[in-house]
Amino acid sequence: MKIEILFPGRLKNDFAKIGFDEYIKRLSKFLKIEVVSLPSVHSQNPSVCVEEESKKLLKYLCDREFVLLDSGGLEMNTEEMSYFMRSQMKEGKDLTFVVGGVYGVSTEIKNVAKLKISLSKMTFTHSISLLLLSEQLYRSMKIISGQPYDH
Repeated sequence: MKIEILFPGRLKNDFAKIGFDEYIKRLSKFLKIEVVSLPSVHSQNPSVCVEEESKKLLKYLCDREFVLLDSGGLEMNTEEMSYFMRSQMKEGKDLTFVVGGVYGVSTEIKNVAKLKISLSKMTFTHSISLLLLSEQLYRSMKIISGQPYDH
């Protein structure tokens, strides 16, 4: 199984980048993982950023199925996330997770996502969302492999 994490921009906080990179390294022991960062759009108008970044994401995805991190998405606990991951692995499916830019994603992206999941009812920065996603993916793989999670 291959997991791809796709997002516009970059991790701006050093502590989040260090944590994200560490979890990506740990995940690579369980499966193939690819991190793809597309160029962000810089504009004083947030709606311009959302639309242009969403176009880039859709162009990159080329009609592939993907899971979108979205505050209005399905909330899962860790066990449910690991069950979802396990079911995708059994089906031999690769997974692409999309994290929107700092202003989010377009309605079009939300409408074509295979699944929308929420990390929390709280709002997180772009960088923190990536860190939390990578940690939960790692935790899921530890559960799936029957290993205790490193606390």
